[in-house]
Amino acid sequence: MQWIRKRLLIWGTTYPEFSKKYYETVCTGAIDGDTGKLLRIYPVTLRHLEQRFRHYHWIEADVGRNTSDVRPESYRINQDTIVVKESIPTDGGWIGRREWVLRPGNVFKSVAALLDAQAADGTSLGLIKPGRILGVRVRKRTNEERAEWIHQRDKALAIKDLFVDVDAKTRDLVLPGVEYRMRFLCADSACTTEHDMSVLDWGVYALSRKQYRLRGRQQAEHDVIAQLERSLDMTKRDAYLFLGNSLAHPRAFMIVGLFYPPIIQAPVIAEPPQLRLL
Repeated sequence: MQWIRKRLLIWGTTYPEFSKKYYETVCTGAIDGDTGKLLRIYPVTLRHLEQRFRHYHWIEADVGRNTSDVRPESYRINQDTIVVKESIPTDGGWIGRREWVLRPGNVFKSVAALLDAQAADGTSLGLIKPGRILGVRVRKRTNEERAEWIHQRDKALAIKDLFVDVDAKTRDLVLPGVEYRMRFLCADSACTTEHDMSVLDWGVYALSRKQYRLRGRQQAEHDVIAQLERSLDMTKRDAYLFLGNSLAHPRAFMIVGLFYPPIIQAPVIAEPPQLRLL
């Protein structure tokens, strides 16, 4: 593989999954500092990195096209080369973040438009603007999902690595008891489909786990749903959804990140004083 040094702006991470080779990984969303395009970088064992980054941190790292993944945005990253740089603050109504995230090539008019792009050239990442959030709900994990999670965890634990204390750091990763799902309509009136998508954003499940520990299952679910509704309140937020698909199911998109800067009110321009004849 040919490695290229890139400057990347991190915009999202999904909930960790177990891996036979990397123990646990997160699918990480980034923006290419050279082109401004959305990228997917993998593998990232975020909880085990010496230099951990957060959303809207710039990082520099060696990356290369992931030849085992046909999706054009997918890149492999050499984790040993990651250097965490400055972050972009939320000052000025998130203006610095807007300039990178909301570039024309990253934003699609609707889910239908994103699906058209996927069919045309394999596009697998994009932002859409919801017109209305119809509801957020929880789906309880099945016994089969729990059994598969434990199976994958045990396979990861069976492979020892000098660089990761697997027993100490991997067992505390648990399968969230529920899946959060969101129903919404696109802002583009030409797309009339009511979409129902899984939310994979890591921050949502981190909040769920924290509230579950502090306040119990029912209140935790209520708190997460309330936070999502506040973040995507169209009367106060210029909200967008990062959508991404999986390699196995390219036509099924999921919510892999949220972008919700405040609505910037246009300044009121005072009218000049009227001249009156004496």
